[in-house]
Amino acid sequence: MKVFTTAALCFAACAAFAQPVSKKTFIITANTAAPLMYNRVTSVDLGTGKTIDDLFDAASPKKYSIRNNGFKSYDKSELKDGDNQSQSPLGGSVAAAAYDARSNRLFYIPLQQSELRYMDLNEQGPSFTCLQNQSINLLHGKDDVANQVTRMAIGADGFGYALTNDGEHLIKFTTQGTPVIQDLGVLVDNPKNQVLVRSSCTSWGGDMVAAADGSLYLIALHNHVFRISLPSKKVDYIGAIKNLPEEFTSNGASVDENGDLLVSCGQSYGKKFSPIYKVKMATLEAVPVNFNIQNLGNVSDMASSNLLFQKTPTVTKNQVAFTQTVEAEGNNVPEISIFPNPIDRRGRFQVKTTNMKEKGEYKMLLLDANGKTILEGKLSVGLKTNTTSFTFPAQHAKGVYFVQVADVFNRTVYSQQLIVE
Repeated sequence: MKVFTTAALCFAACAAFAQPVSKKTFIITANTAAPLMYNRVTSVDLGTGKTIDDLFDAASPKKYSIRNNGFKSYDKSELKDGDNQSQSPLGGSVAAAAYDARSNRLFYIPLQQSELRYMDLNEQGPSFTCLQNQSINLLHGKDDVANQVTRMAIGADGFGYALTNDGEHLIKFTTQGTPVIQDLGVLVDNPKNQVLVRSSCTSWGGDMVAAADGSLYLIALHNHVFRISLPSKKVDYIGAIKNLPEEFTSNGASVDENGDLLVSCGQSYGKKFSPIYKVKMATLEAVPVNFNIQNLGNVSDMASSNLLFQKTPTVTKNQVAFTQTVEAEGNNVPEISIFPNPIDRRGRFQVKTTNMKEKGEYKMLLLDANGKTILEGKLSVGLKTNTTSFTFPAQHAKGVYFVQVADVFNRTVYSQQLIVE
């Protein structure tokens, strides 16, 4: 994999991902009747404290549509969120969401299901896509808090990033078309860190935001702030947020139109303090935001299209005013790919692995549109680069299939569409 400098990528990156700043923030909240069931989606202007649009409320749902893997459609279903969590839009409760402005999709992962989903905001009514064949497959049960995904952001590079509570799995996914998911692995603490990023006592929960320099910032439940460098996954401890109320926990985070950090509390309902605070990153001092939206319970998560430390872009004929930093470590990034793609019905495809951190035996699964396994094979990963060939079962029809790669613990580390012509 080639290594590029910031200068070489500067204009291309900005042209692709620079976008106007936005005053719109998406919040995942609870109704006052059930303040810990986070299943209401609202867009707000935090500058004015006013609601822009009530997008979905599981307690009193409008008609909506759900698509499983883009193939099955439950048109205008009136199923309530608590009736059947596997087919309900929000899967019960959501604590991790991220908004991608380019696709106009609000991505999220249900709290007790390892499944990437998104709400398509281009549709007239509430429209949800459940990517069951793209399951991250990390949870070992509903009580497996360590592997719950509670932090998510869209990076400055245009990719989505999600993080488990224990910091063992940094998930990367594409946001256009059918998302492609990859498990980048474990976060690595700077030896100088005073607070460790994978400590259950201090660093689980919370949320992530993306910064204009290409990094991610993790704000943990107990108000600790970490900077995650990409692609190295190295983590630097920044400090603890100051001046928050004693009972304030940072469950959600987003960035406002000025590039400043906002944090929200998941247990503020009935308390006398504001559920949202603005944080000055230079000093980590927090001040309350005037939040007057009525009939909302606790705020579990927030998302916006803005980047931390962003400056309002000024466009000339040939350039954009701000740039992003790209680390020169690309030749060590773990990568899995399939080729060729598309293939014909009697064709062969190859799975290539590069720089995998964990050596050993992996499993390749080829799934049809209904999630049924039609081919299974082994990948032996021991060298820097490994390529394994598989033959598509000719008895199956043309169409869209899915290639998944799972590790020895049966955790999906890669998922990609395979087109058969």
